[in-house]
Amino acid sequence: MKWAIAQLIKQGSEIFEINELVDFTDILKKNDEIRKLSKVKVTGTGQLQGKKVIFNIHIEGVMTLPCALTLDDVDYPYSMDSVEIFVLDSESYQEGDDEYLVTGTTVELAPVVWQNIVLQKPLRVVKEGAYEELKKQGIELESEDDLHESIDDKPKVDPRLAVLSKLLNDTQE
Repeated sequence: MKWAIAQLIKQGSEIFEINELVDFTDILKKNDEIRKLSKVKVTGTGQLQGKKVIFNIHIEGVMTLPCALTLDDVDYPYSMDSVEIFVLDSESYQEGDDEYLVTGTTVELAPVVWQNIVLQKPLRVVKEGAYEELKKQGIELESEDDLHESIDDKPKVDPRLAVLSKLLNDTQE
């Protein structure tokens, strides 16, 4: 997913289509948090507008992540839309904007797509049925539902502090 700047200038402000499958297996070897990544489908459009190239892209695929409880593989599908702006002239570039300054002779979209994929990775995933699987092994964890139920229950008073609670009630009366 590279475009030569000369080619883009020659094409003018004409919109061009993007429809590619990108393989990130080389980059994935450096990332130990994502176990597998399907070929990433990138679709959308690109257009040269003045000294900027603007891409409206849709990215989708499936990443395989470790389950937070069992460490088994969990397939996590993702789909996102993104607008990426590449500035061809350093004078037009403003730091802090969501823009990328092109320093060479080509505009390369693949690193930006990878960055968006990494941002879509959740902090943790739990495989369906993981709690039941752990119970079979004799490990019992509280699920989020159990935690919410225990919060809703009336707080239990520590028996050591029950005497203090009694004194507090007596002084208020």
